[in-house]
Amino acid sequence: MNYVKEIIYILKQSVFADGYSIYKQIQNANMADIRKSISYLQQKKIIYVTGHRKSSRTGVRIPIYSLVRKHASSKPHNVDSLDIDHLLAGTISERVVEYGFLARNLQPYKINMRILDVGSGRSAVTNALSNFGNNKKWDVFGIDIAKGLPKLFEEGKEKSPVVLLRMDARMMGFRDEVFDKVICISTIEHIGMPPTHHLVSEYNALGDVTALSEIFRILKKGGTGILTVPYEDKNIQGYIREHRIYNSSTLARLITRFHVKKKEYYIYVNGKWKSCRNKDITSEMRLFANLEVPQYLHSRICLCLLLERK
Repeated sequence: MNYVKEIIYILKQSVFADGYSIYKQIQNANMADIRKSISYLQQKKIIYVTGHRKSSRTGVRIPIYSLVRKHASSKPHNVDSLDIDHLLAGTISERVVEYGFLARNLQPYKINMRILDVGSGRSAVTNALSNFGNNKKWDVFGIDIAKGLPKLFEEGKEKSPVVLLRMDARMMGFRDEVFDKVICISTIEHIGMPPTHHLVSEYNALGDVTALSEIFRILKKGGTGILTVPYEDKNIQGYIREHRIYNSSTLARLITRFHVKKKEYYIYVNGKWKSCRNKDITSEMRLFANLEVPQYLHSRICLCLLLERK
């Protein structure tokens, strides 16, 4: 199948795109046909390679395409993914893998996208999203149940780069199907758990499920959610802390209404996070069972999910 018209339309809307992001924006597309159409457009000098990005998974340089030829003195704009380097300065927690997953899965970038960060708290992610999406006219919102919002994000502050609201994720004050993307980084496991810092008044066993139902409700059809949670193999003894640690059973109950587009598992070993496969989790956990898990981590395994509302 020929996707020439679709590719030209996408590049008119987003200015720059790589082959994978083009593929994700065309329904029922075949990657081989996408490559053929791109090659045809290059031969006809309709599109050009204007830069490259490095694949975080393979390390391979991936070409970025544009309708405009790159001049020697020019640099492509809005090509790189969300800059997370400054967010990770001095970080040794799950954020090392969570923010990388977030940056990779915000794509494809769209103009006039509306994004919600659930449990934004004092994180700089919400502001980074707003700055990155400024030229794309993104509307970025953050909600948190905590009092004392950072001054930069104060609700109602003039010229604030984001709208930050004090709100319970179990009862969001947004209308149905209003957001293109919802981000929930290391938050869902805390919702409804025993009181900590006086943020919640009572234990709610299904607080996480209720919050995910709300996320489903406010996402547009075809919209995506980026969710990260602490995880363990169901056969391994869990930790008793102020947050949940999910296994295959509890996770299935949590995300039952969503289509899972991507799952990435990471295990913490000897001071570093490394990628692992689901089928290897049991053996990995047993292999490193005697190694202490630092108190600043929620679990030895961090699971990152890309969810889609059908």
